[in-house]
Amino acid sequence: MTQKYFILLKGKDKTKEIKSCSFENENLKVVFKNNPQIYIYKRGNFTLIRKATSYNLFNYLKELCILANIETPEGNLNMLLKEYEKMQRIPKESALSIYLNPSSFVQDSKDKPLLIFPFGSNASQYQAVQNAMCHQISIIEGPPGTGKTQTILNIIANLICQNKSIAMLSNNNSATQNIFEKLSSSGFGFFCATLGNKENKENFITNQSGIYPSFDTPTINTQKLKQNINTLNQKVLENFRLINDIAKNEAFLNALRLEYKYFKAQENNLPLEIKNLNSLNVDKVLRAKVQIQQEQKLSFWLKLKLIFLSKIGNFEFYKSPKEQILYTLDETYYVLKDLEISKKIETSKVTLKALEQTNPLQNLIDKSSLLLKSYLKTRYKNQRQRVRFELSDLNQNAAAFLQEYPVILSTTHSIKSSLNLKKELFDYVIIDEASQVDLITGFLALSSAKNVVIVGDTKQLSNVIDQSKYPLIQELTQKYHIPLHYDFLKQSLLSSCLVTLPNVPKVMLKEHYRCHPKIIEFCNQKFYNNELIILSKDKGEKDVIQVFVTQEGNHARGHYNQRQIDVIIKEILPTLQANLTKEQIGILSPYKKQKKHLQESIGVLQIDTIHKYQGREKEAIILSTVDNEINNFINDKNLLNVAVSRAKRYLRVVVSAQICQCDNHLKDLIKYIHYHNFEVTQSKVKSIFDLLYKANAKARLEYLKGKKRISLYDSENLAYHSLKDGISHYGNLDIITHIPLHRIINIENLNETEQEFVQSSSHIDLLIFNTMDRLPILAIEIDGFAYHKEDSKQAKRDVLKNTILQKCGIPLLRLSTIQSDEISRVRECLDKRVLNHHFKSLLS
Repeated sequence: MTQKYFILLKGKDKTKEIKSCSFENENLKVVFKNNPQIYIYKRGNFTLIRKATSYNLFNYLKELCILANIETPEGNLNMLLKEYEKMQRIPKESALSIYLNPSSFVQDSKDKPLLIFPFGSNASQYQAVQNAMCHQISIIEGPPGTGKTQTILNIIANLICQNKSIAMLSNNNSATQNIFEKLSSSGFGFFCATLGNKENKENFITNQSGIYPSFDTPTINTQKLKQNINTLNQKVLENFRLINDIAKNEAFLNALRLEYKYFKAQENNLPLEIKNLNSLNVDKVLRAKVQIQQEQKLSFWLKLKLIFLSKIGNFEFYKSPKEQILYTLDETYYVLKDLEISKKIETSKVTLKALEQTNPLQNLIDKSSLLLKSYLKTRYKNQRQRVRFELSDLNQNAAAFLQEYPVILSTTHSIKSSLNLKKELFDYVIIDEASQVDLITGFLALSSAKNVVIVGDTKQLSNVIDQSKYPLIQELTQKYHIPLHYDFLKQSLLSSCLVTLPNVPKVMLKEHYRCHPKIIEFCNQKFYNNELIILSKDKGEKDVIQVFVTQEGNHARGHYNQRQIDVIIKEILPTLQANLTKEQIGILSPYKKQKKHLQESIGVLQIDTIHKYQGREKEAIILSTVDNEINNFINDKNLLNVAVSRAKRYLRVVVSAQICQCDNHLKDLIKYIHYHNFEVTQSKVKSIFDLLYKANAKARLEYLKGKKRISLYDSENLAYHSLKDGISHYGNLDIITHIPLHRIINIENLNETEQEFVQSSSHIDLLIFNTMDRLPILAIEIDGFAYHKEDSKQAKRDVLKNTILQKCGIPLLRLSTIQSDEISRVRECLDKRVLNHHFKSLLS
């Protein structure tokens, strides 16, 4: 045993002094070196800890209990330390054992059970419940408005039907109370016990009813009901697929139509007429465009092929200037793509309507509820009178209590003291809002159960640590050689588990229901890599998102800004209050001082800091950013994500003019609002038509492959894929290839030679742009060494291109095929641009 464990006797490490040891009941028998006598240590006087990282981490967290001064909801600062001191060993079957020894995690460790969904479901929630039931550890990432609570309720329902005990935890009582209220409203609160601190336990014991609810469920054929549920599970999966396909296509269609509006406003050309549009498709049009671009002058043979084989245009059509032909084909792309996607949506809706005639999801909900109620009726033997427990039973009769109340609700701080399970473990612990759970209490929670479901969102607010404690905590981290994934300052329980346990099943809840699409789409693009499937509907409402920029000047004083309060009172509230009640409007600020002044000035609305608003929502949210200049606090992207996603129908943002003058996360929100409100402004550069250009690039690649000329562009293609990965961490950038110069440059400020060059076939190899406003950020050229050597004709064209881009404020980076480490050069160039705008947090 001394080879595998460190052995602490009465709190002191005696490992090196021990010859052998073994268990006898709950006691530890120890024989020391050079002493044949057997010593007996009772429970509470010894601790066994696995060696290496486990030992260091245990002592690290134990010391942090004192050093970090973790504030518990119970207010007892010594409580956590006592729990660590009481911990004798880490049970091998516990979830904590896996966390400390990630290689011991086994995939597909359980049979797939029948799943029930009494609280409804969707595609990703279904997968999340299945993961929870089939694996010892699973992780659920729940972005705002994606039904995290509903998923937890379904997991609890499935576990109850399998006779499992569950600890439902969070770092605060309000999160677990929300779960209890949802269960109670459906008639299932009677098998839950809200414990934790002394007050909660006393309230529960005092308020026991002594009777069961009425089990009025009819007698059923359980086997047949299970078969019906199994069949319905398969049916709803097809429904979920169709619902998601429709939502994705509708989102694409909305983006396409907005981009088309910008295209028509920006290009300002009259398209040529193309007859027989019904016989064309997008692929034909894109391929024709690539073929035309490849030729300096359209050949007679290409015209014949396009007219008679592709059915695009006639001889009169191809007498027009080449650029007008290409513009017409671009316009045709938008028209045909709109028709194509609209048809897909309609086809999916018809299929879905046919499937929903039997209402499979509601049937699944009803039959799942029936099976759960039938199980509970059997479990509690259809009795009326119920045993009443005393407070002492929580310590002395915990097993019987847990049999009667299999769901225990508590905080992560106090789960160990809620029930005295002795050597027993909960079957499952579900940890909600795990991004706000610190490693000290998370460690204790993982030690309490055999299985764990970790639920949270790394893109929302994390646990708050007193900054004055940072130096001492860092010193302790170095003392114990703690690896990054267990670092108390850098990790929450959720982020630590994501890094420590890369092989555990994870699912992100993608289907979003809460916010208007224009509101949540910002979060989707900025924070969630466009993975959300937005199921709320855009009904064409006006003024969904608006930004109010206060005049330049130093209006903020110590995190208080009266100018922004005036804007809220005089310009924002009158229009919102014309449509909404005061209960439907919320005002957020990053700072307590601004909150205080807002409450004094307005009062009747719910006004709070962003931190306090996580988990809440309002029909309308007003965000007062307060500060005159950007700083790391108000520019925290998690803070911004939470603030924006509290708004269901309307979002109003109040910012100072200075913040609009530099690149930052708030500026991205402002850019997004301007773009989606179709606020066209004059500029030296043009907006990027993302969907069109990516479709063009794909068609060009397919054409070149067919012509066996792809090797000519290998360096460009390699650079594209490398750079696509290399810029992904910025969160607001994307890249397109082979863009004609005239598509990104307005020629009004150029001389005649420059205008002629822009309107020629000159192009940019790669262009990085901001996805929030579709404007160029950085142009990149891939220069073949021989092809672009000094004094060559191409080199002179390069100089002219450099001059034009410089005039328009677009930095140009040239990558030679003989140079290495292109990605770091691109990042350096992007970072310089960012730093020049006084924005450093993007680099983290």
